[in-house]
Amino acid sequence: EPILVLISPGSDVSQELQELAHQVVGPTNYVQVAMGQGQSQYALQQLRECAVKGMWLCLKNLHLVIAWAPVLEKEINALKPHQNFRLWLTAEPHLKFPLVLLESSLKVTYESPPGVKKNLLRTYEAWTPQFIEKGHQPVRSQALFALAWFHAIIQERRNFIPQGWTKFYEFSNADLRSGADIIDRLCTSTGSIQWDFIHGLFENAVFGGRVDNNYDLEVLRAYLHQYFDRDVLGGKGRKKLAGILELPLSVNHKDFVKAITALPETDTPAMFNLPQNVDRSQQRSVAKSVLSQLVLVSRPNLEDEQFDKARWTKDLSPFLHLWKRLNQGSELVKLSSDQIPNPGENDPPLLAFLLLERQVAIKLLQLVHTDLSRISKVIRGTLLLTTDVKDNATALLKHEVPGSWCRKWEGPVAPIHWLRSLVSKTLALGGWVERCQAGTLLTSPADLSELFNPAVFLNALRQESARRLNLPINSLEFVSHWGPSSGLSKAKCPVTIEGLTIEGALFDGHKLVECARDSPSNSPISNCSVAWVPAGQGGNKDNQLETPVYYNSLREQQVTSIRIPCPGSPALWKLKSVALILKNQ
Repeated sequence: EPILVLISPGSDVSQELQELAHQVVGPTNYVQVAMGQGQSQYALQQLRECAVKGMWLCLKNLHLVIAWAPVLEKEINALKPHQNFRLWLTAEPHLKFPLVLLESSLKVTYESPPGVKKNLLRTYEAWTPQFIEKGHQPVRSQALFALAWFHAIIQERRNFIPQGWTKFYEFSNADLRSGADIIDRLCTSTGSIQWDFIHGLFENAVFGGRVDNNYDLEVLRAYLHQYFDRDVLGGKGRKKLAGILELPLSVNHKDFVKAITALPETDTPAMFNLPQNVDRSQQRSVAKSVLSQLVLVSRPNLEDEQFDKARWTKDLSPFLHLWKRLNQGSELVKLSSDQIPNPGENDPPLLAFLLLERQVAIKLLQLVHTDLSRISKVIRGTLLLTTDVKDNATALLKHEVPGSWCRKWEGPVAPIHWLRSLVSKTLALGGWVERCQAGTLLTSPADLSELFNPAVFLNALRQESARRLNLPINSLEFVSHWGPSSGLSKAKCPVTIEGLTIEGALFDGHKLVECARDSPSNSPISNCSVAWVPAGQGGNKDNQLETPVYYNSLREQQVTSIRIPCPGSPALWKLKSVALILKNQ
């Protein structure tokens, strides 16, 4: 029977499997195929050859070719294999994995060990004493330990998404092996170790190649500079690794294992340089994940279900009543195209943006109103059921936002929150347009969460500033001042932003302050004035942290970045993943 190894994202069993095969059947009797595009026929060819010759075959990452899995299943059933033949399959869990192949396989689960301590112990179980002692250079042994620590930290930091990392990055054992090979080559060569060379290779090739968020990449860079440093590695009495662990000045495998066993069983925020209250963010993320899973479990299968008037009346009435209540007293849904102002050719950039933003919002509002009205008429029996109406109603019955609405605007996931947010933003835009036409938009605080596209507003502000300064748009830089807009006296179009919250730190009005364990995960922050000014006139940027501003706490969509004064090195604050969040609507 095939042996199916179920792996978790980021884990890689192929190296251990290869070492086992080399010990049992020898390197010439083991074949490994990484599944992907164009590998199907080659995999079938190897399957037939290995079955006849009694070799071991491993097909990796079967979840990437799940549509081809039934073909593999038929081929396995048709085999008459040699008694020494073994077929290994590795795959991440997948809903469409063939049940027959799953049931006929011997299943093994393979996961990365939880916690930094267990992660390190597993690494040193794979590294032999001979590998650690090679060359008898303590600096090499210490650098290898720093690599194992770095690899464990960036893997376990994934438990704190989206604050630790903005997304799940698949740092694997293959990265660890590549890093160890680089250190081995550099330390066995003559001359002093070029730590900058290690920083560059690890950041741009080995580990950083998986990271696609600039601020996550800065976190990775900060770790590399903190761990792979001549003040930490190379001798006794130097800085402690990560500020908590003194590295043995030894090439003995047991000395490093002893240092690992002295670590606490439970990870602490200090290990990751994260704020002390990061557990609150983690608990909030876990709670959201559990709730989303409960919603998925409770969703009925409505794909082939026919129209059920009683069910539609019961389950869709909350959406219909909410929509009626939200639009009570508003005439926006009744406006004709002629009654919705269009931006003119000579309108300034800010006014043109707001008019266009409001126009798109009103049209989306009217689309939703039309769709919900049709659902209501179908329930009352005054309109025939069409495919579009059924699709929209089915999505709402499953507590999803209909696809035709999402394509216009990707708002909150829950339909109730999506409808509330749509109406509140559309109504707020009317006030933005009025203030802009009256010339008072930039004199009063602005809440960017009231806009559908706050990043585009800041770009329009840039165009407006360029016109007033009579300068090219690419010659301006974005500056910030924590206080009234009078602090940006040289700016032509300063605007004060209100409603921001901060995560990962506190702000006392002048500088960043570290969180206490009982600090809230998100804290309100004072108003900030921003503007576009000529490059070079942004003032002193020393001891300031360039902080990303995200649309919400999921950190999926970035609006801009704002500099915040910070004590000490900005690199340490980057490791805390400090971020600003727009106020939830």
